[in-house]
Amino acid sequence: MKNLMDYTRFEKNFFRKKWTGRISIALVFPNHYQVGMSNLGFLYVYQRLNLYQEIVCERVFLPEKNEKIRSIESSRPLKDFNLILFSIPFEVDYINVVKILQKGELGLNPTQRTQPVLAGGVATWLNPEPISSFVDAFLLGEWEEIEKHVVPIFIEHFNHKKILLEKLSTLNFVYLPLSSDQKKIKVAKIKKPEKVVYSDLISQKATFSETYLIEVAKGCGRGCRFCAAGFMYRPPRGYPEKALSDVLENIPENSKVGLVGLEFANKQEILEFGKKLLEKSCTLTFSSLRIDALNEDFLELLKGTKSVAIAPETGSQKLKKVINKNLTPEEIFEVLEKFQQRGLKNIKFYFMLGLPFETQEDLEETVKFIKKLLAQKYNLNLSFTFSFFVPKPHTPFQWAKFSDLKNLKEKKKWIKKELGHVKNLKVEPPEEALLQTLISRGSKELKDFLINLAQGQNLKRIIKSMPKVLKSLCPQDSLETEFPWDKIELGVNKEFLWNEWQKAKNLKLTGFCHPEKCKLCGACEK
Repeated sequence: MKNLMDYTRFEKNFFRKKWTGRISIALVFPNHYQVGMSNLGFLYVYQRLNLYQEIVCERVFLPEKNEKIRSIESSRPLKDFNLILFSIPFEVDYINVVKILQKGELGLNPTQRTQPVLAGGVATWLNPEPISSFVDAFLLGEWEEIEKHVVPIFIEHFNHKKILLEKLSTLNFVYLPLSSDQKKIKVAKIKKPEKVVYSDLISQKATFSETYLIEVAKGCGRGCRFCAAGFMYRPPRGYPEKALSDVLENIPENSKVGLVGLEFANKQEILEFGKKLLEKSCTLTFSSLRIDALNEDFLELLKGTKSVAIAPETGSQKLKKVINKNLTPEEIFEVLEKFQQRGLKNIKFYFMLGLPFETQEDLEETVKFIKKLLAQKYNLNLSFTFSFFVPKPHTPFQWAKFSDLKNLKEKKKWIKKELGHVKNLKVEPPEEALLQTLISRGSKELKDFLINLAQGQNLKRIIKSMPKVLKSLCPQDSLETEFPWDKIELGVNKEFLWNEWQKAKNLKLTGFCHPEKCKLCGACEK
């Protein structure tokens, strides 16, 4: 087994602190280094914890093949740390949580471990239950809101696991799976963001190589019915202009800057911020673009940007109403013209297959749209990625059934046949969506399923040996259906989600959310 590469040789602005007299926290990202180092939430928590004199926080990642599990900064094993804290943004990484606990020699049974193993991150907000057998406590909420509550407890009780967990259990955003008190858990969100979440820890080896990441807005009011992030981060919240300006002095000239947010193309303070970054000769990249809100001012910010992603999801008029995302072909053609005029080169298109109520006609409409798009002969490199729909918790589609795998394979085959001539076409394997659905919708009963996957067993074989896991694919279509994640209060009422599900069935659209005058979903009142 080989030792870990010294990744700090490729980094700027990491922390290396002496351990003597400090509380040691292993901040674990359950995927490879390059993925974790492009995750703003993970990097932000690392930086915040290291601002405390009393704490030394080091990063741990899922190692590459056959490497030991060691911290990046001082190459220590997990058992050397006082506290283990997982940051989990993707449900499929629950498998890697199990791998890391096993290979890191901590074990899977919380009652037999001396160190507290805690977990947070957006995957756990949606549904922590699948890994609840392996974790002592879940910290559910935005770090800016929960830090002031949890860090003093870490500092005071780090060497008394029982007392530490008791103190954490008094906080309404903490979920202790082994506790007999099965209260509702309220995900903590900051009401008025004042300090911008950003990271100046950059790495040549990250997926977003040498990129400063800055969150410029929280949440989105579009209400796309498949989008967990859109419901999870409600209500939409912005930063004051001064807060954004304060970050500028930490960004060197000629830097690459990734602006993170679900919806920001028509926000004046963000446009101003973007212009100031351009004045520093920075190149901007965007986590997502809402093309129906792209105005001339925003297009100016794309100077130097090489690649832009657009997600129409479908070319079908019917399905646009089902998913509540009504991008017209005209809007897309118009924005491509503008991109072309500004010298952009690469445009990535994202579509979904297997959406609720999808028929063969809907697929044909999507193919027609893509052929029409290609016929325009834009001077752009267009690429097309199809992935399969995953019905996520806390969305209106939590009642949707996951399509039969055989059916999805036929859709993939048909799309590849119809668009086989398209140079940059990729269709994701439907098995990936099946696995994601099983984990994201799972309960505590997924314990052995995850252990088998972590040991490298074949998904098909595991399902054959434990067919019970498939029951989550076909939930009962009723407001009374009890989901494993119902105990987590994200802020959006279940009744509101149910009404949106009915509107999807009836092909009715819902307008964008207006926090200042709308109280429909309940998120603004929580």
